[in-house]
Amino acid sequence: MRLSQARLLVSMIGSSILLSACALQQDVASAPPSGKTGSSAPALSATTVDGKALTVEFRNHRTVLVFWASWCGPCRHEQPYLTQIAGDLESQGVQFFGVDFLDRDHAAAAAFIQEFHVPYPSIYDPDGKLAAAYQVDSPPGKVLVGARGIIVARTDGETTEDKLERLIQAKLLSE
Repeated sequence: MRLSQARLLVSMIGSSILLSACALQQDVASAPPSGKTGSSAPALSATTVDGKALTVEFRNHRTVLVFWASWCGPCRHEQPYLTQIAGDLESQGVQFFGVDFLDRDHAAAAAFIQEFHVPYPSIYDPDGKLAAAYQVDSPPGKVLVGARGIIVARTDGETTEDKLERLIQAKLLSE
């Protein structure tokens, strides 16, 4: 009798755990945008450094968002290899967008783009509102958004070319 009660108890506990896990699991595609890894990417619609309106579509696109500022030393160090990677990955369906934030000098932002031959559009976010939506506190930062519109990875601070390429391969190109 005790053995069957123990089995029943174990079975009930197992079922409870399974049901709890199912109840807690949510479809991340329907999660509210928060800028955190695993959540939907916040909407990105703004004006670029060169004055053009831009709305970024994340669904069905693999995207790398590059958060930078013209005065940021690590950003200046990273940009040559970011320019190269963006060109290399374009044919594989990876789109890059920059977000220039906390940069009050619009002319300096435009000069940065020209100096480094940045091949992708960069949004001008002088107040850092878009960066805050993506929870990027200071440049540089990279946010990777998968084809379902979900943030799949992020890096805060300066990153090596090798590390970024491996992250893109693992999180964007293998999905």
